[in-house]
Amino acid sequence: MKFTLKALAVAAVASASSFTFADEPTSPHSVSGNIGVLSSYNLRGITNTPENKDATINGGLDYNHASGFYAGWWGSTLDYGDDFPNAFENDFYAGYSGSINDDWGYTAGITYYYYYDIGNSGSNGFETMLGLTYKDLGITAQTLLEDLDWGNAGDTYLKASYSYALPKDFSLDTALGLYIYEKDGDIEGTEDSFGFRHFDIGLSKPLADTGVTASMNYIFGGYNRFDEKQKNKVVLGLGYSF
Repeated sequence: MKFTLKALAVAAVASASSFTFADEPTSPHSVSGNIGVLSSYNLRGITNTPENKDATINGGLDYNHASGFYAGWWGSTLDYGDDFPNAFENDFYAGYSGSINDDWGYTAGITYYYYYDIGNSGSNGFETMLGLTYKDLGITAQTLLEDLDWGNAGDTYLKASYSYALPKDFSLDTALGLYIYEKDGDIEGTEDSFGFRHFDIGLSKPLADTGVTASMNYIFGGYNRFDEKQKNKVVLGLGYSF
């Protein structure tokens, strides 16, 4: 389950343009894509039972309009054992983003999660998303709208992310994940209503002019809804954007 504030940044750049040239009209539409490989896929800091403990292939497509509207798809291979050898996650999302001024931005959207070939539809459902950015700091809140196999309606994942440019094109990337848990729902036995889920710190760097970015991320595991401590873990990645 992936969300980035890339659409917000694109909308902010588009809205900042105050003039155009008649002989070089600028299209209000833009499409971009990405593909990547991770050493493992750990959903929102869950390292004890990762979505895929082995190398994971993921990718996505994004559409952005100058008005601020965006829509896209992101998918990832999964590893749920021999019973579901072809399991695949699909995230379909749409929303609106914009800029308040040169420093502040916002976004609001909805995501539909569809899991292919996992034997039931109990994992498929909707989640809302609200986001706010200040320069290189981003904060999002994602709230489930229905009871699913992996969460109760009302569960809210809070994430703060910050990136800092370092010398030689390196970037320091950090993220803090917290959870507000709804105790009333299909998943029973929730220990706390609020908890620390994970803290990530890592480095990323584009590899020359190839369009490929390499990353190394260290996850400090927090706790799941049953108060089970998650392991600390290193995740390596390669990503290509186009």
